[in-house]
Amino acid sequence: MGHWEWPLVLFTVLGQTSVGIIFCLWLLERKRGKQAVPASPEYQSFIQSSVLVSGVLLAAAMIASLFHLGHPLAAYRALTHLGTSWLSREILLFVFTFGAWAYLALLSRKPGSKLTGILALTSVLGFLGIISSALIYTLPRVPAWNNLGPTIFFLMTGIILGTLVTAVLGRKALAAGEMKQILSIALGSVIVSAILYLLYFSLLEATPEGATTAQVLLTSPVFWLRAVAGWILPILLILNAISKKANPQSQLILLALTCGVVGELLGRGLFYASAVGIHITALM
Repeated sequence: MGHWEWPLVLFTVLGQTSVGIIFCLWLLERKRGKQAVPASPEYQSFIQSSVLVSGVLLAAAMIASLFHLGHPLAAYRALTHLGTSWLSREILLFVFTFGAWAYLALLSRKPGSKLTGILALTSVLGFLGIISSALIYTLPRVPAWNNLGPTIFFLMTGIILGTLVTAVLGRKALAAGEMKQILSIALGSVIVSAILYLLYFSLLEATPEGATTAQVLLTSPVFWLRAVAGWILPILLILNAISKKANPQSQLILLALTCGVVGELLGRGLFYASAVGIHITALM
């Protein structure tokens, strides 16, 4: 088992969560716009706090990524390889995402502002940034990564944690139907993530190197802790929260988020530690 690349673990998980939150806000705003539902002060406060949290997470992610570089102050040089490097495209897309977020943050402070468009743009830029992050690792020389696995699981992290953070922030502001929608997406995402991971193991068995990676994962106690914290417990907790009509669900949602964060951090750490390592600076 290799080293856990903590700067990259934090960058990817925090950045993907940020994008997931924005995506959830877009879903909510789009639905409310179609139904012409007026925004209550509680809902307006929820939107503002959610936008703020997403921005803080995105900023923290971008700062964390610098600690992986040998020369952080020279990170701008990566933008000179946009034609050949997914790392360069990743950096540019996340810079654009942060710019779109800054405009979103300004609009969210103005009562009555239409946010659907800017939320959609920020989500698209963010998801493109996540895909670019995953494509950095889709390399023939790393069989465990040379498949759709990185792209799928990076996107799933954003949806899982984004929905759970949104549910926690909106537990006093969202209508019962809206909360159920967000929790249902969270539940479906966790279930799909677990199923896809089983399929991922079958892909790994196709090559000797991939089979070795699968063996390393399955014999690691950390993987089984990741499975319990990131899949089993969130599924049980979200199901329980959905079944409750009153708001004792708040503690269940918070606990599901806590388990989800632990599970995704462990899973991302295993991602970097269980395959042949690559140095990001070498791709710049």
